[in-house]
Amino acid sequence: MKTIALTNLGCSKNVVDGETIVSYLSSCGFKIIDELDKADIILINTCTFIQEATEEAINSIIEAARQKKEGACKTLVVSGCFSERYREKIKNEFPEVDLWIGIHNWPQELNRYFKAKGTISIQRKLSEPVGTQYIKISDGCSHRCTYCIIPSIRGAFKSRSSDSIVQEAAWLCEQGVQEIILVSQDTSFYGRDTGTSLTKLLEVLIEKTGFHWIRMMYLHPSYIDDSLLKIVASEKRICSYFDIPMQHIAEPLLKKMKRVPSTSKELYRLVERIRLSVPDSTIRTSFILGFPGETNGHFQKLLSFIEWARLDKVGVFPFSPEEGTAAYTMRPLPRTSTTLKRCEIVMDLQKEISREICESHIGSDKEVIIDRISDNPEYAYECRTQGDAPEIDGRVYLKNGNFSVGSFADVRIIDASDYDLFAKSINKLPS
Repeated sequence: MKTIALTNLGCSKNVVDGETIVSYLSSCGFKIIDELDKADIILINTCTFIQEATEEAINSIIEAARQKKEGACKTLVVSGCFSERYREKIKNEFPEVDLWIGIHNWPQELNRYFKAKGTISIQRKLSEPVGTQYIKISDGCSHRCTYCIIPSIRGAFKSRSSDSIVQEAAWLCEQGVQEIILVSQDTSFYGRDTGTSLTKLLEVLIEKTGFHWIRMMYLHPSYIDDSLLKIVASEKRICSYFDIPMQHIAEPLLKKMKRVPSTSKELYRLVERIRLSVPDSTIRTSFILGFPGETNGHFQKLLSFIEWARLDKVGVFPFSPEEGTAAYTMRPLPRTSTTLKRCEIVMDLQKEISREICESHIGSDKEVIIDRISDNPEYAYECRTQGDAPEIDGRVYLKNGNFSVGSFADVRIIDASDYDLFAKSINKLPS
């Protein structure tokens, strides 16, 4: 039996795509393994959202080509956004790649190449830790933000049916998953193309599944309505976690980006609405710095917003001009050194805010999910609260206890750093 190993690049949506593709190949008769150097087939599932992602895809292909030359690999397959976007342009530069597959018709391309027909299933190879898993609820995007290439690659927004999502969720429950994370290019837009809504999907998931936590990520600021805030506030199993890429606060830049809402007043009001409706909410956002036309005045407005909002989590990205987007030829561009300095200033400011927020939790009791056994001998486990998404947010380092990965624990926060919390278990022993 031939073996296949997966290298997954990019976002959580790509994680689901890669797992689905290798599970499809498993249904064709191939065996999935983790070791690239022992696999007959290497699949690289790529991203190309920004230049760094494109470079990572190219470097991964080069490394896999080396594995093909020196290891067990006989077949190299490249999938995902990089393949969809560039395969016709660069396939001659990578003769080691045996098959480039696109976004939309990859089952047919695999069938033709391997001469074997598989089935697309909700049952897929799950990434570790199994206790937390992503569910992709749509594909594509119908917004036309001027900096983003995704609509050109993946097409218009298309919601999955509620039934198919619930079926996948039910299967994940059977596998012992405790936390699901709903992901999409625009999760809050879910169902608006099919006559339903994200709130209605959440209602069904609460009714028909037993997940301890349901988390949402990638919420567009325009579609966080009162019904969504109400269900998050009233349902303790839905994490009161709002991941909202705002991109900037200066109105001239929001308009050039074709962001909606395009006024700073609406973004200020959004933060107020969330905190009024869901007092224990965690708000995470990201900003693009160095967008064409960004002035020091625009940057100062952003700093003022960050100081006012005191958001729990903030990420910043230097503008990456992507060929094929409207922003690619926009001018003037701030100097690279200026952009990087602005990124540093924002993160220094946010570090102070984050430290104060983290220290405010000292002495409080939290429920955490056990992600993994800690590599640090001073701590037993690495965990997360409802206010922390995996990989991108801070961690809770738990000193003591006897828990299995994927389970939940009650802890007391005893110390804090800039982004992380430190805790001891307060779980009562059974009598």
